[in-house]
This record gives sequence, structure tokens and C-alpha cells, in this order.
Amino acid sequence: MKTQLSALALILSVNALAASHLLPSKDTSRPNVIVIMTDDQGNNVGYEGNPHVRTPHMDKMASEAVRLTNFHQMPMCTASRAALMTGKYAEQTGAWRTSLGRTLMRADNLTIAEAFKANGYETGHFGKWHLGDAWPMRPQDQGFDEVVGLRCGAISQIADYWGNDYFDDTYYHNGIPKKYDGYCTDIFFNETMRYIKGVKDKPFFVYLAPNVTHLPLKVSDHYTKHHLANGVNEKLAVFYGMVDNLDENVGRLSAFLKQEGLDQNTIILFTTDDGTQGAAISQTEKPWFKGMRGKKGSREEGGHRVFCFLRWPGGLKSSDNGTIISVLDVYPTLLDLCGFKVPDDIKIEGRSFKPYLANPFDAENDERMVFFYYFNAKKLDDRDKYLCVIWKNWRMLGEGQLYDIEKDRMQENDVAVEYPEVVQRMEKAFQAYHARGKKLVQEPVRFVLGGVGSPAIEITGQDMYWTPESNGGQPFRQSAPRDLMQAHGPYKVRIARDGKYKFTLSRYPLYTNMSMSIGGRKFKKDHIIRKVRISIAGKTREKVVMPEDTRATFLMNLKVGDADLDTALLGDGKDGIAYFVTVEYLGK
Repeated sequence: MKTQLSALALILSVNALAASHLLPSKDTSRPNVIVIMTDDQGNNVGYEGNPHVRTPHMDKMASEAVRLTNFHQMPMCTASRAALMTGKYAEQTGAWRTSLGRTLMRADNLTIAEAFKANGYETGHFGKWHLGDAWPMRPQDQGFDEVVGLRCGAISQIADYWGNDYFDDTYYHNGIPKKYDGYCTDIFFNETMRYIKGVKDKPFFVYLAPNVTHLPLKVSDHYTKHHLANGVNEKLAVFYGMVDNLDENVGRLSAFLKQEGLDQNTIILFTTDDGTQGAAISQTEKPWFKGMRGKKGSREEGGHRVFCFLRWPGGLKSSDNGTIISVLDVYPTLLDLCGFKVPDDIKIEGRSFKPYLANPFDAENDERMVFFYYFNAKKLDDRDKYLCVIWKNWRMLGEGQLYDIEKDRMQENDVAVEYPEVVQRMEKAFQAYHARGKKLVQEPVRFVLGGVGSPAIEITGQDMYWTPESNGGQPFRQSAPRDLMQAHGPYKVRIARDGKYKFTLSRYPLYTNMSMSIGGRKFKKDHIIRKVRISIAGKTREKVVMPEDTRATFLMNLKVGDADLDTALLGDGKDGIAYFVTVEYLGK
């Protein structure tokens, strides 16, 4: 198993690796690349058959593209995004879950952005990342020259800038908070176009990842009125309105690329990260599932088989392509289309589907298996909810149920008894895959304290390392510190340098300057915090605080090594972890 590198060795090795293996091409005709990945959209697109959404621009773009009709994502957003960035299964990257301290991608992965950058491309990321908010895991540390985005996995989650609500929010521009005017999707498309305009004289790679249609469901009333008038319930009207607004922005991007003379030589790969999010599903009316069972996180086909198209007017003709393609394949394919390869000593799981764009690979002749599995930190052998193995037209679920997806898209007829040899072969392959992954997921990705690239980092409660022995819940949303959620678990850290460290512990983000003893929906004094405690590397310190205090600061001398950072806010009858921790290296 690959050992996580020290902070200094890590950053040097990644840069050296990219420089030595991926030499820039001198061909000035190299195509630009834009990857657009929405959030929890499922197959809610007009050209896929949804009768409600209004997506003329996406439909037109798809009509001019290779439509990948057998495209599969991973089970959840972090897993899909990790696979996109690395061409590896999520558990191989370190970022394999959306919570529980498992959203952090190891920095020794060579990302697709680093690969393009090493080949002379300008690189920009706009929107959602969800693979780590602290150095060296941020997008600007992982190959992107310019970044405008939100923290954690969604607006209103604990690390997101407090007060954000989709409108006139604060996002992070290369790590610095900045206020933007407008709706979130509009902003991320605006910033994408601003960036492209500034670098258009060079080839560029852009990862545009709008946070729609993730919770919370919010959009201007302008986009919901049409759906409400057509009898769609209120929740779905907002969901569909978010898609309509997205399409409007796709139209703006298309027009911009044509205006700038970039349209013909720009590859656009457009998809979403998983099936429709469950909160958008009502009991009376369901979003378009394309005749498939399943939603976000489901092992059934509708949980992972999502729309995807690849448009490149100067290089590809429009067609429908039924080759089995995984998000793992995006990395090597985009490199291949641009004329360069993944280095031989960089092991990825994906394969380039460039050869199959003109000549689709019949699923019945495809011997590769693709594994759809979401490791559960609470139960590593949990098969019931998230297991799917894809082989040819077969889908094996759970404890060995088998479906022929071409004959049974709804997966209602289990044929395992009729084809025991197929189940046996798929089960054997899954067991080997699972055994490798099970070892990997037990190795935590650690926050680097005192790293040469960032002497100060911020850690939030969403990345508390939950284990079956942990007491309490997971501080996932901004309501967790407000309600003083009971949560007890460590932050996994790596001390990169000997010396003095300053730890600042708080209940709320430091920039809010809110007292640690206020909470609840109206932020009144509720559970008064009396003491704050910190433990790390065998050292424990405790400090008495007053109700009006906003933070507690500790100075500690530490030696290089791995450690658990334990924190506690101790109050009247209730206590929790320090939901926000800032660590600064002060020197020897």
C-alpha cells in the first residue's frame, strides 16, 4: 500500500513526476478541454426524455456530440470526483466517502489537472471540489492555476462560508474568501468565461463543477413559475428550475466560445456525478429516471448510469455510443484525445475510450468489469446497499442477484439461478477488488501540520475521523455547532516539522467572531462553554473560557510524526468537539 508522503517530499515528488513524464507538446493546435460535472442531476435533461425541464442548449450541444449512452459514475459525489481527477477507484485515492473524515484525496495522486498543466495547458476549476479544503489537497495544490469555489460538498455545509444561501455568496478565489453578486450557477459560469478569456491564446483545461442540483433546493422564482403552472409540486418545481437555469448558462457558454473563436477546437465533456438526489423525489411524481430504478447512492442502474456526451466539432462526429464507459475512463481518454498519454508508471484503473468513439465496443464483447461500491466506514463488508458489478450486459447486485440490463432495465427479474457461472465469475472478481479496497480504506489521509506549502491550515468538524467506536454524530452541516451536536472523534494529522504550533479552537468560524456560548436557531446563550481541551501526541491542555469568548488558543511544542488531534468544548451538561480548528506553525 502506498505510504502517504511527508509534506515536503510529497510536493516535490509530484512536481518532479509531472515534469519528467509529461513533456509539453509543441503542437499549437491542441484542443482545449472543458469538463462540466453537475451535482445530483441524474438524467433530468430534455434530450434524455424528461418532459418537464427546459434544456434547449444542452439538447443542442448533445445533438452535436458523441452521446455516451452507457456511461457510469461512482455511488456518490466525492467518489465520482476522485475518480474523475485520478482515473482510479475512490478508495485508491483516499477520498472515498462524502463524510466521516474520508473526503480527503492524497496529494501524491497525479491529477488530470497536473497532467494537462505539465503538457503546457492553463488550468482552472470553478465550483465544487469536495476532495479536501486544506493544503495540500485543495484544487490549487492539485494542478489548477486558478480556482473559484465553495468548500466541502455543498452550500450550507459546515466548512462552507457562513451565510451563503445560493445568492450573493462568498466563495474562495485561490483560497481567499471573496463576495460575488448573483446566483451560484451564474457566478461559476461567469468566472469560467472570465478565466478562458484571459488564457485563450494557450490551450486550457477547465473543470466546471456547478453545485446544482445539490441540496438545498433554491433558485429564483422566475425559474419555478412555469413548472408550478404545469402542476409540478413545489419541491420538484425548484429542482427543475435549477436545471433550467443551468441550461441557460450552458447557452451563454456556447455563445461565448463561438464569439471567441474557440468553439471548433474545444472538447466539452458534460455529465453529472450520480443519480437524482432523493430529496427531489416526491411520492406523487418522480424525476425522469429513463426507465431505470435507483437514485443517488443506489446500486441499481438509475443510481450510476447517467447522461454524458462528448462534443468536439473539430474532431468528432455526432453519434450514439453504447460502449460501457466509466468515469474512471475520462482521465486517460481526454489525455489521449489531446495527443498524450498517462505515464507508464502511474497506475490508473480507467482506459481510454478514444478507439471506441468511431467504432463502439459491443458490451457483449467487453470483458472488463467495472465495480460500483461505496465503502461504509461503519461496516466495511456492507454489500446490501451499494454493491453493483458491471460486466457485459450483466449487473450483479448485493448478495448475488443478477440482471440482464438489456432485457430488464428496471431490474425486476433476478436470473442468478439460471446463470450460476456468471454470478460465480463476477463474485470472484468482486472479492478480489473488495480485498484490495478494504486494506486501503483503513489507511487515513491525514491533515499536514507545519507543511512547507502552508504553515497554517483550517480543519472543520466534517472531517472528524469517525469510527465505530466514536461517540455521537458527524458534524456535517452548519447546524452541528449551532446545536452543539454531540460528536467525539479525532482529526487525523501528520506533524511535518518539529517546532512550536499554535492551535486555535472555536465553535464557529473565526471570521464570524461569534461567542462559543451562543447557539440554537436564534443564537441565544444555551449550553455555556466553560472549558476547552486539546490532546495531541500524548500532550493534553485545558483552558477555562468565559461565555463571551470566541476562541481558545494553545501553544504546543511537537515532534514530527502521525498523531490524533482530539478536541473538546466542555459545557453545562453537553459538550462536543471543537468544530473549527486553525493550526499554525511558528517555527522551532
